[in-house]
Amino acid sequence: MKRPKIRPTCCLCGRTLPQRADVYVLDAEWQRRHPDMVGILACRCAITQRWFWRCDGGGPRYVAGHIPAASDGPRCIDSWSHISVRGTPVYAVTSYPFSALQQGAEEYLRHTAHRRGVNAGVARELQEALAEWDARDSLTNGRL
Repeated sequence: MKRPKIRPTCCLCGRTLPQRADVYVLDAEWQRRHPDMVGILACRCAITQRWFWRCDGGGPRYVAGHIPAASDGPRCIDSWSHISVRGTPVYAVTSYPFSALQQGAEEYLRHTAHRRGVNAGVARELQEALAEWDARDSLTNGRL
């Protein structure tokens, strides 16, 4: 079987994530500020002015409820500080499979989880994420 294309949608703008460009992994502060986000994988829109924000409230204190960026410790500055990592679509989807499932990469992940030649640890993690996904789907649809 031919490998399916990676087709998840951006958690912010809803467009299909690019096949040959960086994907940005967003942290908990993004989720707090944008509670309607589905997943944490974003296209380059995450680094545009449209989604830009500062962490402080104009003074020396952070805005109420602020979740510090793990990578910058207690001194995060703005929305860019809250981008955990950036990488290829394959890296993002296989490293954050549950988010990728939420964002529409199920076909790709199912194929990759059982494909010959995939690292055994990666395959196991994908299979575990898929099993959890299937269990949630079963509960949601009343099949259990």
